[in-house]
Amino acid sequence: MGGIDISHYPRVKNDYASFPSITNDLTTVPADSVDLDSFVRVKTSYTATATDAAVRGYLEGDSTPHLSPMDECVRQFFDGTISEAELQAEYERLLKKELFGSAQNPTAPLTEWQKETETEFYNAFRQKILTTAVERNNAEGEAFITGEMNAQRSWSYYNSKYYYASGAAVSAITAGAQHVSQTYGSSFQVPAYLEQGKTDLYNFNTALRGDPFLVSEHRYIIDPKTAPPKNFIWFYETGGDASSTTAKITSFTTTDKHGNRIVIDCTTDEFDPKDPTKAQTWVLYTDEAGVAHRLSTDLVFDHSKDDLRIVSDLLAFSRQDTEQAVLLNQFLSNLQLYPKRYFDRFPVSPRSINVLA
Repeated sequence: MGGIDISHYPRVKNDYASFPSITNDLTTVPADSVDLDSFVRVKTSYTATATDAAVRGYLEGDSTPHLSPMDECVRQFFDGTISEAELQAEYERLLKKELFGSAQNPTAPLTEWQKETETEFYNAFRQKILTTAVERNNAEGEAFITGEMNAQRSWSYYNSKYYYASGAAVSAITAGAQHVSQTYGSSFQVPAYLEQGKTDLYNFNTALRGDPFLVSEHRYIIDPKTAPPKNFIWFYETGGDASSTTAKITSFTTTDKHGNRIVIDCTTDEFDPKDPTKAQTWVLYTDEAGVAHRLSTDLVFDHSKDDLRIVSDLLAFSRQDTEQAVLLNQFLSNLQLYPKRYFDRFPVSPRSINVLA
C-alpha cells in the first residue's frame, strides 16, 4: 500500500509520547505574498454580544467583559461621550472594515455581495441602537413600579429622550452608510421595515412593544409613526397578587326597611398594587424653563371591552398647565392602556364576589 515514508523523520519526545517531526519539510511563505482577501470571504462577528465577549475573555484568562466595537460606540453615544458626527465616523470605519477587510485600495463600485453585507451590517447596527434605547428606557422605568412586580401585573414606561436619542443615532449611521456607498460608486437605501414586518428595526416606538414582561402583538402606542413631545415621560402600571387565591368582594347588595334594594360598592378608585382590577398612570412634562408639569390618575377595570382606554380621556393638559398643551394632548391621544391579558382570546377574570343579603 502506498503512502508517505516517515521512517527517516527525526523523532520529537514530550512527557507523554514521541512523534515524527516534519519541520524540515515545511515551506515558509514570504510575508504579504498572498492576498487572502482575494479568495477568502470572512464576515466579522459584528453582532457579537457582550456575553459572548465575556465568555471569550474568561477562556483567555481575562474575566473583564469586553464589548464589541459596535456595542462600545453605541454605549458611548447613549452615555453622551461621543457625538452624532463621531458615531457616523466610527460607523463608516467599521463598515469599510466589514466590506474591504485589509485591502488598502478597494475597488468601486460595490459588488452585489458587498451591498448585501452593507445592508446586513446596517440592520445589525440599527437593531443594536434601538435595543439599547429600549433597555435603558425600561431600566429607568423599573424604579417607578409600586410594590413587587409579578406575573399578574403589567407596566409600561416611555421617556421621549430615548425616542430622540435613538433617532439621532439611526440618522448618523444612515448618513454613514450612504456616504460610504457614494464614495464607492453605489447607493444605499434604508429597507422598508414596516412593510417587511420588521417592527423591531423601524423606530423606538415599534421596538418598545407590549410591556417588558409580555411579548405581544399589541402596543400601548397606537400610531408608531407619531413623534412624542420632547422632555415627556409616561408611566403606567396595573396591580395583581400572584400568591393570593382569596376572592375580593366588589359589592354588597341588601334591602332597606322599605324593601328597596341597595347596592353598596365595596371598591375604591385608589391604586392597590395587589389588586388586579386597579391601575395607575401618570405623565410628566418639563417645559423649556425647567418647570415640571405632572398629571396622574388611578383607575378601576371591570374586565369588559370598555377597559381599553385612551390616555387623553384620562389625563389632559390645559393652557394653564403649559403652553404645549395641544401638542401634549395630541400624543396622549396616541397612547392606550388596558389590563394585562386584555387582548387574550379567553381573558381571565379576577376572583370577585357580589354578596346578596
